[in-house]
Amino acid sequence: MLSDAYDLFWQYRDIYIAGLKNALIAAAIGLCLSLVVGVISGVIRFASKGVAGRAVAVYVSIVRNTPMMVQIYFIYFGLPALGVTLSAFMTGILALTFNSGAYIAEIVRGGLAAIPKGQSEAAMALGLNRRVLLMRVLLPQAAPTVLPAITGQFVQLIKDTSLLYTIAVLEITKAADDVGNETYQFLEAYLVSCVVYILVCATLNLLVDQYERRAGFSKFRRA
Repeated sequence: MLSDAYDLFWQYRDIYIAGLKNALIAAAIGLCLSLVVGVISGVIRFASKGVAGRAVAVYVSIVRNTPMMVQIYFIYFGLPALGVTLSAFMTGILALTFNSGAYIAEIVRGGLAAIPKGQSEAAMALGLNRRVLLMRVLLPQAAPTVLPAITGQFVQLIKDTSLLYTIAVLEITKAADDVGNETYQFLEAYLVSCVVYILVCATLNLLVDQYERRAGFSKFRRA
């Protein structure tokens, strides 16, 4: 079976490589965009008890209580109904951002909430306003606890790209499906995709662990 899977990969390597490339690009762009969404949303939810904070709480609740596939379909079919037409690939990136941004928001909120209240009280006693308090005091202290979990989101995003095959985005799972449909060797085709996921995610986990050790974050475990 392994030899058949290798032969199949070598014969259709262009499709698998294209799928891997698209998955990595989608995950990288999704992480960058979700960082912006997540950090802003996390800070708002931590600092605001008003309408903005409640809106972020609703957003996080929607993401956490619905399957990601439903979110993908909702965005894919919902945007054209609003007059917004995007490619399947861009729609997939938007869905990854929407989903991951909520989890990063919770990571950031949790990191800020873990800082002792005495830090905020001391900063306020010195006359620092709320913006300076967040940017200069709270966020730098929260960074060691939130960065390991955020870097781990990249690996999760790569696995989440497998759901984009439902909207015909060529990624690793869609590549295996296309090869299986052409050769009728579905077991071998999906075995190749499984090996690709393992190699990529294991390599990225090793790189993240090395980064955490060098940055001094190794004592903080990723979720």
